[in-house]
Amino acid sequence: MRLKWVALAASITVISGMMAYTFIEKKGFRKGIDFSGGIKLEIELNEKVTVEKLRESFKKLKIDATVLSAGKGLENMSKVEIGSQDGVTLEQNAEKDEKFLGLGKYSANSVDYLNYLLSNEIYGDNENRVNFVSSSHVGPTVGDYLQKSAIRLLLMTVLFITIYITIRFQFDYAISAMVALFHDMFITLGFIGVFQIPLSIPVIAALLTILGYSIMDTVVIFDRLRENLKKTGTNVAFEKQVDISINETLSRSFNTTLTTLVSIVAIYLIADETLRHMASVLLFGISVGTYSSNMVASPVLVIWHKFVKKA
Repeated sequence: MRLKWVALAASITVISGMMAYTFIEKKGFRKGIDFSGGIKLEIELNEKVTVEKLRESFKKLKIDATVLSAGKGLENMSKVEIGSQDGVTLEQNAEKDEKFLGLGKYSANSVDYLNYLLSNEIYGDNENRVNFVSSSHVGPTVGDYLQKSAIRLLLMTVLFITIYITIRFQFDYAISAMVALFHDMFITLGFIGVFQIPLSIPVIAALLTILGYSIMDTVVIFDRLRENLKKTGTNVAFEKQVDISINETLSRSFNTTLTTLVSIVAIYLIADETLRHMASVLLFGISVGTYSSNMVASPVLVIWHKFVKKA
């Protein structure tokens, strides 16, 4: 624990740097359709309709769309996400061109209007149509509700974990665990912001998983510390006891984390781009969670015990 202040200062510096870069350089987090609202499409691919051609066509049509490959086993499918603002524009233009769309047997809605635009852009005629396998809308009200629900869910998770640690151990242990959880949450959000990974329901699920893995490692250390304190009492300094407990559980934490990361790497390699985003967040967050259990939760506990509890 000689480097406890260095470890905490390093964490604060990294989190501050990531958040500053996200909000100053990247202008905030990139929201997925789940939170911002918009249109989700699944488009069948063929020789003319490719992922590259779709991206090129959307760019020419000045539509801000995220075009993703569907992943292994679904090479003939592409997933497309269009923001709410472009969705509204498409709906308005479809209503203006209702009579013209009817001539080509298109309905006056945003999805059919987009199908008309893409088909003309890719095929150059009204005879061939791009095959939209499925489509769905997420309204801005629903997106806002999901966003607020996700924030509440994350905060409630931290609160309930803190209560659990207080009951199982004691309040100073709970405070240390809570600091580590917020560390993991904010540094992972920093990672998401820096690499502009779209915030979505799967990414929120990844954040909740990270909190669970982090507290698991922390509980293992705290449990060993409690056992060691019962054995030695006050004969060994508290800070030394924390060091001993970390050393005794380090190999277990490392092996558990390594096994989990191997499984996540497999998901990253075979999944589509949406799940790949989730897997990349998990890879980063679980690694950070193992670090924070040893280098954030434990130092905070030592500092609390030294300066607050004895005050």
